[in-house]
Amino acid sequence: MGLSNLNMYTGGLLSLLYSAGPVAKAVVIILIIFSIVSWTIMLYKLKQYRRVEKEGERFIKIVKEVDSFKKLITMYRESPDNPFYRLILATYKEISSRQRDNPNIKPETIPLIENVLKITISEESERLERRLSFLATTANTAPFIGLFGTVWGIMDSFREIGIRGTTSLAVVAPGISEALIATAIGLATAIPAVLAYNYFVGRLKRIISKLENASMHILNILEK
Repeated sequence: MGLSNLNMYTGGLLSLLYSAGPVAKAVVIILIIFSIVSWTIMLYKLKQYRRVEKEGERFIKIVKEVDSFKKLITMYRESPDNPFYRLILATYKEISSRQRDNPNIKPETIPLIENVLKITISEESERLERRLSFLATTANTAPFIGLFGTVWGIMDSFREIGIRGTTSLAVVAPGISEALIATAIGLATAIPAVLAYNYFVGRLKRIISKLENASMHILNILEK
């Protein structure tokens, strides 16, 4: 489609965007950037949480089968990027530092290891929660950004009515359509973001619950 054709109002999306004013175009560009970043985060979190949950199920299965922490380390060797692996690593470092003077695990060492595991879970929760705040920001701000574009577009439409001196539907309708498209894109950006944010928050809670269960299994093994 040539530019001359796009310049004519046809009711199509591209025609509306092309004929919109500079403010409306800037609003649409901002919303599109929000949308692209949001969908990138959604796909990344979907892949990340799926992998972590899978590793969590595998960890729980292994930790129920072993009877010593040494066997757990032997059987569960994963990349450092795994939160469940970092629980084992933190426990191992704490035990190693305590066993320099005494090779046996003293009963008073268990509460210290428990604190280390709680700190590790807190750090992993913070790591897994990263970038979710952008989805919440998109969900909260995108409709207002779109509304701003709509209000600005309606103001332009009224100015056009004043210049042409007519209120006929043929003059008013294109301007209103151009204005409303900003709100439509704002909602199209915000709705997936808010749905994804709520979904990932729920999934994150389940992962944290698995991490807490995993830490309890580790403590039970150490107390044997």
